[in-house]
Amino acid sequence: MTQGPSKISTQINGISTQTLDMVQLFSRLQSGHTLVTANSRLSRVLKDRYNHWRIQSGDQQWKSPDSLSWDLWLNELWKETSLLGIAGVDGAVPNERQLISLWEATLKNEPLARTLLRPEALASQLRDTRMLVSEWMVDLKHTSWFGHENENHTAFHQWNQAFDKRCQQAGWIEPNDRYPVICQAVTGGLLTSLPPVDLLGFDELSPARARLLETLAGSDVPVSLLTMKSLQHRAVLWKGRDNTDELHTMARWVRYWYEKEPGSTIAVVVPDLQTRRREIDRVLAETLCPGCPADVQKPWNISMGVPLVREPMIETAFDLLKLLGEHIDIQDIGRVLSSPWLPGARSERNNRAILEKCIRENYPRQLKLGELLFRASEIRTRDRYNVDLPESEHRPQTWNSPQLHRILKILSRYKKDNQSRRPASSWAESFDQLLVKLGWPETESDPSRDKQENSETWQVLQTWREALRELASLDATDHHFGRQSALNRLKQICREKVFQVRTAATSIQVLGLYEISALRFDHVWVVGLHNDNWPTSAKPNPFIPGKLQRAAGLPNSSPQRELNVARIVTKRLLETAPDCVFSYPAQQDGEELLPSPLLVNEAVQPVKTIPCWQGDKW
Repeated sequence: MTQGPSKISTQINGISTQTLDMVQLFSRLQSGHTLVTANSRLSRVLKDRYNHWRIQSGDQQWKSPDSLSWDLWLNELWKETSLLGIAGVDGAVPNERQLISLWEATLKNEPLARTLLRPEALASQLRDTRMLVSEWMVDLKHTSWFGHENENHTAFHQWNQAFDKRCQQAGWIEPNDRYPVICQAVTGGLLTSLPPVDLLGFDELSPARARLLETLAGSDVPVSLLTMKSLQHRAVLWKGRDNTDELHTMARWVRYWYEKEPGSTIAVVVPDLQTRRREIDRVLAETLCPGCPADVQKPWNISMGVPLVREPMIETAFDLLKLLGEHIDIQDIGRVLSSPWLPGARSERNNRAILEKCIRENYPRQLKLGELLFRASEIRTRDRYNVDLPESEHRPQTWNSPQLHRILKILSRYKKDNQSRRPASSWAESFDQLLVKLGWPETESDPSRDKQENSETWQVLQTWREALRELASLDATDHHFGRQSALNRLKQICREKVFQVRTAATSIQVLGLYEISALRFDHVWVVGLHNDNWPTSAKPNPFIPGKLQRAAGLPNSSPQRELNVARIVTKRLLETAPDCVFSYPAQQDGEELLPSPLLVNEAVQPVKTIPCWQGDKW
């Protein structure tokens, strides 16, 4: 199944399409259907709503619904297939970190990559490129790969062959290579007793996915593509003066409906949510619950998390580990001294502040761990006239910090005893044990931090341990590391691992543009769809010939394709709620903006005013 450049479709032979409401969807789950969703968030939200539905129905116990994202469903199919003992299942499937490590190892041995300063930086791009080529069944034998128009195309083709060879020699199965093996098992009648499969939230299906579904449908496994009934009723377009006015008006609109209809569901959709997350959170906090303590449950939930490395507790962990370097930057030391996540953060707060002042006055930019260790336990041996004092009058300096000194002493000993190269798993265990010895993370000084499963601190710590396990998994693909190399890899893992705090269900949801698929709300506000960002610009993959990208209909391959995607998403947004507001700023960075051309139609009516909360006191 190959799609042209402008065709976006989910029509597949043998698959039925149905439109239904939530009750009908939950009835299918109750009857034993497997629900496969386009993303993990949709699966998680529907599970929560299904459980609420069962409670309202008076049920006291029930089987957990079989609802999971496509990737998790594929993993389950692979587990069943791998137990059959057929050809192609005897290798190991690498996780994301191992996959990148395999690409890094491939590039190190490739002549074309030797001229690159950091070939390992390409590993993630090459992993994603291979995924596109596999899922969209791009022809790797086409002559376009070998032309002279772009050396990236030839380089990727060569690197991909080397990657295949490395996987074959080491006994790895690239994740997307599982599709044909699973299809073979289904066609051969080896995968039996599969429940009916329902798909939800898919605007399109790649050829590899479509082939798997066709194979299932052709083997008498009922497969249905579901869409939720449209709630479209009223949609308006509102123009704010600028970004600030737009967001503050949105927040007041949210509060208006939150107070007027306490039981209603409200969604705020933000196209660039990843970059505007903190701004959105701040504006909602200022309007909905100003002055609330950090540990109070907020009435909204933001879907997209933040990189784990940006969590303050994890930042402190890496700042501590930076002290193991040969030269320590003053800024890093300053963050360690002011961190609330270390023992003595409260009792030695004043001493550490004075210590930081002392260090900044005596060291221009950097110092060594030994010097910091000395300063933290420094004894005053001279008076203010620089005259030696009798030993009986020696006193600790005002910046003397015993608990900090204990931390630095442990780090100094660790640095001396851990110089040799070792496996990744050994470093993961070593870093974990070191931080525990240091007393990180300190929670006793703040009673609002606890170690219960619902606390953010506990969740951050569990995600950190997941990162350590990912580091340990590199034993299977890499040899020994030095300490700094292992630390760099751990930090990269934490950059790529997104942390999303799990909170109780809330009636207000802040979502990304592509996360709202198949969800239904009472009120929806879509922020910032103007003529410069919607439709989005095409971003072709630099490693795949453009001709092949357009022929296969790859995501982001052409302006026409992005226009079609934007039309589908806009239609889906209109169907999400009976009350839908689209907004855009009149200007941004000094430039005048217009609404997205996709919003200039009879379905969306321009308005000058929006119902908003008019109070000025909280």
